[in-house]
Amino acid sequence: MYIYRNHGGEFWWCAVPYLDRHGRRHQRRRSFRDRRYGSRVAALQEARRWRDAALDDPAVRAAMGDQRPLKLYAADDGEPPEDGRNPFGLVGVTVTFRDKPLGGNFSVTANRGRKKWFSMRRYGGYGAFKRAVIQRCQWVGVPVPEEQELRRRYDDWAERNRARLRRYGLEP
Repeated sequence: MYIYRNHGGEFWWCAVPYLDRHGRRHQRRRSFRDRRYGSRVAALQEARRWRDAALDDPAVRAAMGDQRPLKLYAADDGEPPEDGRNPFGLVGVTVTFRDKPLGGNFSVTANRGRKKWFSMRRYGGYGAFKRAVIQRCQWVGVPVPEEQELRRRYDDWAERNRARLRRYGLEP
């Protein structure tokens, strides 16, 4: 549950999900105008207080479901998962290749609707991978892994996919 700022109207607003008595999902929305609370900071404090108080409501808790914290690593053993869906061992970082125009991207996702792509043509393979990991770390709120760790994960993946990288004109 986020608190958003409307700069033009000079107010903060928040939407809180809840389940009605029939089990249908709805939202309660509320805005907090700067002039009503005296300042921008005071309005933000009131918005946070309202949002935090809403978390105690069982209908809100039921609508939120399982709110697990986002994570960066899929596993601590360093080995890529056998299913191939997460070749780097990093959650939310994937690679895609395309034929037109010939090339590839590293994409990064977090939460719902947050997605960003980094071109291997523009940044190089490792550069695009590193940018994707840094973006994921910023979104998740965890420290960026050390350079050696990133390089090791990328090199392992690039070695396993050397033929594919060549086919798309993307030397590792």
